[in-house]
Amino acid sequence: MWGWLRRPASGPADTSHTEAAPQSYAQWSTWLDRLAQGDDDARCLAQLHQGQLSWSGGVAPLFVERISTEVQRRLGLCAERLTRNLRLGVDESLVVRALLQARHELAFIHQLCLLPAVPESTRSQLGAEVRKFAERAQQSLLDTAQSDRSGRLASLLRHNALTRYANPPAQNELHDTPAPTTVETAAGAPRRRNILS
Repeated sequence: MWGWLRRPASGPADTSHTEAAPQSYAQWSTWLDRLAQGDDDARCLAQLHQGQLSWSGGVAPLFVERISTEVQRRLGLCAERLTRNLRLGVDESLVVRALLQARHELAFIHQLCLLPAVPESTRSQLGAEVRKFAERAQQSLLDTAQSDRSGRLASLLRHNALTRYANPPAQNELHDTPAPTTVETAAGAPRRRNILS
């Protein structure tokens, strides 16, 4: 989706060193750099899941640091995007869409934590970070929902819980959310239901 490689005038570029599944730390670093761009996540993740790495010569701490940094960076971006989207969510459909988008992002981060080349202990630690993030965010949202006397916001949060990221929403769910909800005012005129304070 983005041209990080340019074709020389003499012919097509040789992309074998970037398209192959990573085997060395240098190759892993290249793929992680591409992953950090955020433009080709699915392809990068697929290649990383096929990669292998020899844990020798001081490679282990460098590799773990790179993976951990990317996981933390994406969790931070997820939090920022969710906060921004919920602030814009003046109707139920936008709130649901924001929650589903966050779950989709958490599902990707969860898969990033499960790379076969990463030792089991590190996978467990990274996975725990994602789980704690989802649990804290979900509880924070539920606490905020207490100000909604109708209880509708709390219901939406529970039915679209962030903690269910292991079962990510389908792509069409991210776009085909219900039409915005309206309610009647005392005078009978419809208005958009503002469920966020």
